[in-house]
Amino acid sequence: MHPLPGRPTDPRAPAGDTVPEPPVTGQDAQMTVEVTPGGSVVVSGEIDHATAPALYRDLEAALRAHPEGVTLDLAAVTFCDCVGLRAFVAARRGHLNGGRCPLALGPVSPRMSRLFRLTGTWELFAPPIAPRQAGQGRRRGAGR
Repeated sequence: MHPLPGRPTDPRAPAGDTVPEPPVTGQDAQMTVEVTPGGSVVVSGEIDHATAPALYRDLEAALRAHPEGVTLDLAAVTFCDCVGLRAFVAARRGHLNGGRCPLALGPVSPRMSRLFRLTGTWELFAPPIAPRQAGQGRRRGAGR
């Protein structure tokens, strides 16, 4: 049996020894998604099993509205679980299957950056690096 939040963990425990409040999840989780006219999808808050379906629907709508592709702004995401990550991957897959450009990462919170890197999904969303054109770039020792 699990102790209730704010209740002593053990009847023999001192009165001040309580279980910490659990993180906000499920119906109490807060997430907002804003699609800008320029094709950015700005996500903030917590992405979990309760909010991921809405995120997926919003991503799909953004991709339909901006067939040239969208940029994800995840700078204000405070939490994302595996279901949230799956929403991004599934939207990307659907986007590629439609023959459209993939989702690209814009600003990303440290937590989202860590999640993408630990799961090996960073490369799926990172913008492509353009090859250097001849004559561009700095040469070693040049201009010194």
